[in-house]
Amino acid sequence: MLAVLSVVAIPAGAAERVTVEQLVQALAAANAAHRTDADVAQQLSGMELTERLNMARQTRLKAGLPGEKSRQALVVLTDSSQFLDPPAAEIPTDPTPEAAALSQMLVSVVKYVNTTLRQLPNFMATREVTVFEDRPQEDLNGETGLVHLIYLPLHVVSSSNVGVTYRDGHEVVEEGAAKGKEAGSQGLATAGVFGPILSTAVGDAVKGNITWGRWEQGAGGNQAVFRYAVPKDKSRYAVGFCCVLGGNDPGNQDRSKWRSFSKVVAYHGEIAFDPVSGTILRITLEAEMPPGEVVTKSQVMVEYGTVEIGEKNFICPLRSVSILSAHTKQTAMGKQAVVSYKGPEKIYLNDVVFGHYHRFGSQTRILTGENM
Repeated sequence: MLAVLSVVAIPAGAAERVTVEQLVQALAAANAAHRTDADVAQQLSGMELTERLNMARQTRLKAGLPGEKSRQALVVLTDSSQFLDPPAAEIPTDPTPEAAALSQMLVSVVKYVNTTLRQLPNFMATREVTVFEDRPQEDLNGETGLVHLIYLPLHVVSSSNVGVTYRDGHEVVEEGAAKGKEAGSQGLATAGVFGPILSTAVGDAVKGNITWGRWEQGAGGNQAVFRYAVPKDKSRYAVGFCCVLGGNDPGNQDRSKWRSFSKVVAYHGEIAFDPVSGTILRITLEAEMPPGEVVTKSQVMVEYGTVEIGEKNFICPLRSVSILSAHTKQTAMGKQAVVSYKGPEKIYLNDVVFGHYHRFGSQTRILTGENM
């Protein structure tokens, strides 16, 4: 079962909704006016994209920003847009494939998942995680009285760089290799990116509903996009939340009463793939959370690309975005109480980049006498 795990729960003023082109124009104007890093970061934090910003364009925009704060704000803006349609200019006008062609595409996608995951070698990679959180406006009972917390938009709270091993079809995070605070103990953590996310989503989707979405422009040519929806009774996708306190006492610090919230949910998303080979290049999962739950939103996106492992090319994850919103009520130990389902809502966003792929295991090199 694929699971998304989080420790805890956004509201701010109405954001300015902009297209990708309007964002480009706004940043060009800010650059021409020599605005400070803090000013540009504040401007970006007050925006909301109505279209998906692709990574190639984000990289170009980031190069022109004045500093680290504005670059981080652009990452948040980009990641938050990853579950939207791309701009109309990036959607080819090619006709919808005929039914027979669509059927063959689906067969190719399923075959790709069933064969490719089994053919992946044991390998290691690095996973660089940048963790963003917002801070809801909230009144807390402190040691010296009532404490009023003002709202803060999504901002970096931690980062980590750990080794991830894919061995015999299983994904293992090398916790001992962490270089900084590893996301997951206090915050949003997503597992299963190297394989289970594909087998889970595609396996569930063929039992649910799959429809044609659109064509998209990709780095290597046109990509095909399927939309899918999985009802709860066909789902193997679980959304988790750790940790909440049992009972109705938010101040209870008894660790034996802490428990994890976990629920299998209906979900939907998109699968972007090569129309000829069925190679999956991008996948999204968006949970359909029942009303009144602790978790109100859970979204995951993974992009794939070609990497070299042991002098051979494989398709592996390059980056992922995970977003979760949940209701919270802060306690003295930083845990959340079950009683506080209707407390303020908090957002977690993880921006993840995978790299440094290499085959798992030792390598032997034989030297001749001439080379010794």
